[in-house]
Amino acid sequence: MMKKKIAINELMPGMFIADLNCGFKDHPFASNRFMVRNSMTVAKIRTLGIKEVWIDTNRGRDIPRPASQPAQGSPDGEDKVSISNGTFGGEVVIRKAPSAIPLREEIRMARRTHHEASQTITNIMRDVRLGKNVDPQKTAPVVERLTDSIFRNQNALLSLGRIRNQDQYTFQHSVSVSVLMMVFARNQGLDMETIHHIGQGALLHDIGKVKIPNEILNKPGKLTDDEFSIMKNHARYSGEILADTQDISPICIDVASQHHERWDGSGYPKGLKGNQISPYAQMAAIADVYDAITSDRCYHKGQPPTMVLRRLMEWSKQHFSPKLVQQFIQCVGIYPPGTLVRLKSGKLAIVMESSTERDGGQRDLLQPVVRTIFCTQKKRYIKPELIDLSNRDEVFDSVAASEDPAKWGITVEHYIGTK
Repeated sequence: MMKKKIAINELMPGMFIADLNCGFKDHPFASNRFMVRNSMTVAKIRTLGIKEVWIDTNRGRDIPRPASQPAQGSPDGEDKVSISNGTFGGEVVIRKAPSAIPLREEIRMARRTHHEASQTITNIMRDVRLGKNVDPQKTAPVVERLTDSIFRNQNALLSLGRIRNQDQYTFQHSVSVSVLMMVFARNQGLDMETIHHIGQGALLHDIGKVKIPNEILNKPGKLTDDEFSIMKNHARYSGEILADTQDISPICIDVASQHHERWDGSGYPKGLKGNQISPYAQMAAIADVYDAITSDRCYHKGQPPTMVLRRLMEWSKQHFSPKLVQQFIQCVGIYPPGTLVRLKSGKLAIVMESSTERDGGQRDLLQPVVRTIFCTQKKRYIKPELIDLSNRDEVFDSVAASEDPAKWGITVEHYIGTK
C-alpha cells in the first residue's frame, strides 16, 4: 500500500480512500476505505468538514502533476489530467496517453503484460469459483498496462493474440477480447478512462462461465440443445456477478451482460435489439465472435482472419451494427498482425502491422507491413526482411493469400518482434 495524506480540495474521482481520517459514526459511508467514483462522492465527503484524507496511490489515482513536471522515469510525461466525462456524471481523472514506439521495442513489454493479464483472469475466475467476490482492483493495474501498450504500439498485443494454447482458451480469449476492444475503442477516439472500463469489462466478460458445469464448458464437441441452453446462461451470470461487485463501472456490466445480444434481437439473454444494446456491448459482440472463430478449439480449427472478417460483413445486416463492423475491420486490418501470408513472389511473410498511414491519411488495408521468412519455390527459410507493401515506389510485391502456419511448420511467435 502506498498511502498519502492529501488536502480535501485535492480529492478527485478515481482516487482510492485509504482512510477518511474521521470516526466511523462521523460519515455516511459503509467503510472508511473505498474508491471515489464520481464528483458527487467528492462533494459529499467535502460536506463532512474533513480537512485531510489518506489515499492509496497503488489502488487509485495520484495527485496530477503540473504539465511541466513529467513523472519520474516516464519519458512520455504520463501525467494525470482532468477532463469532462459523462460516464459517472462529473469530472474524472485520466492518464495522458503514452507516445508511440516501434514494434520491436514494445513487443517485449507486451509479452509480459499479456502473460500477466492471462494469469490475472485465471486467478479471478478461480476465486469466484471458490465463492469470493470479484475485486476490480486486481484487474485495474493490468488493464492500465494493456492500455498503455496499445497506445505505444497496438500491433504488439494484436500479434500476440494470434498465439494460442487451446487448453487455456477461456482465459486467453478474455485477454484477446479485452485487447481487441481497447484497440477498437482507441480507433474510435474514445478517452482513456472509457477505454479502461471497456477493457476491464471485456477482460471479465466471461466471468459467468464459472457457474457453467465443466462437462458442458469443456465438452469436445457440439452441445445438445439442452446443453446450449445452460451455456447461454453465462452472459446473465456475468452481468449478475459484476452488478454485485463494488466499484465496478456500468460500462463493464453492459459489456459482460450484453456481449451475446444481437442487432436483430436474436441474441441472449434478453433479446435486446438495435440501440437497446449498449454501444460498448455492440462492440464487444463483434470482438467476441471474431476472436472465437479465429481461435483453435478442442472441437474446431480456427478460421483465417480474412475469412472471419468476410463472415462478419455478411452477418452485419442481422447480427451486428454494419457501421461498427466496418470500423472494426478498419482498426484490425484485413490481414491482422501475426497473420502468415503468401506473397505473389512466392515468399511467406508474417504481418507485423496491418497497414501504414500514407499521405492524406489513407490506409491500404490490403498491403500491410510484413516480415518475409520463407521461400515456397525453393522450400527454404530466407533472411528475414521487413517490407512495407504499401510503398509502391519501392516494393513490387503484394499479398496473394493468408496461409496456415501449421501447414508449413512455422512458429509465428519466433518471428514476432525480432529485428
